[in-house]
This record gives sequence, C-alpha cells and structure tokens, in this order.
Amino acid sequence: MGRHQDRRAGQAARGAFTLVEILVVVVLVMLLATIAIVQVQRARMATNEQLALTNLRLLAKSAQFFYLSNQTVYPTDLTALGQPTSNPPYVADASLLVVSPLKQGYQFTYSRLTPTTFTLLADPIAYGSTGNRHYLTDQTMDVYYTDSDRNANTADPTLP
Repeated sequence: MGRHQDRRAGQAARGAFTLVEILVVVVLVMLLATIAIVQVQRARMATNEQLALTNLRLLAKSAQFFYLSNQTVYPTDLTALGQPTSNPPYVADASLLVVSPLKQGYQFTYSRLTPTTFTLLADPIAYGSTGNRHYLTDQTMDVYYTDSDRNANTADPTLP
C-alpha cells in the first residue's frame, strides 16, 4: 500500500505546474499585454490627431463662411458660429462652439486678431498621451504643425 501512495504522489507532482512555470507564463502574458497597450495608445493618439485636424479645418472653414456672409468680418469667438447667431449654424457640433473647446484629447483656441484676421490653435491636452502634434491655421487656411511640445506657428511646416 505504501508503494501505491508513493506512485500516486509522484504522478500528482509531475502533473502539476511548478511555481517557476507559472511565473514564466505570467511574465509572458504581462509582456504581451504591455505591447498591446502601447499599440492601442499609439492608435488612439493617431486618431485624436486626425480628428483634431478635421475639426480645425471645419472651424476654419466655418469662420471663412462667416466672413463671407457678414461683410468681411471674422467672428469674435467660436460661439458666433452656432445658433442663435447664425441660422442654420456654421458648425452643427455644439461641443466645438464654446470659448475654448476640448474635443478628443485636443483643446482648440480661436483668436480674432483684427476684423480680417484670426488664428486657430489645436493643442493636445496632455502632450505625448492624447497627441504629439500641435496645429495652427489662420485666415489663409494653411495648416501649420509641429511635433514638439509647443504651440505651432507660421514658421513651422504646413500640411498639404
């Protein structure tokens, strides 16, 4: 009877995982999860940057339409691009029509410099986390960008 118990104990020991094997599996799973998280974060930043660029162009074009409709004067702020100031609104997305809107990880800042000039900035809320690019456009409709952690300016390269 003692021999049978020893044989069963040996089989059970060989059938179970050792602590080292479990730790190796846990480390591999954590490594794969880390790689996946980094890739998801990169994809999210790229999406945020594209949406910021789209919203920047939308706001700039809306300011141009406002300019053409209102005796060649740009709006004083973004709220003028929505209802009740304009009917129908130049911009349908009301979340973009606040003084300094936040959208998809970016903050937009509109400044009317003179009645015939403006600047519009799109900056990541958390550089390196919500986006890596800063954008600027103005009444020329050129879009300037920088990958540095600073506001874009007209000396930076333009996007096509």
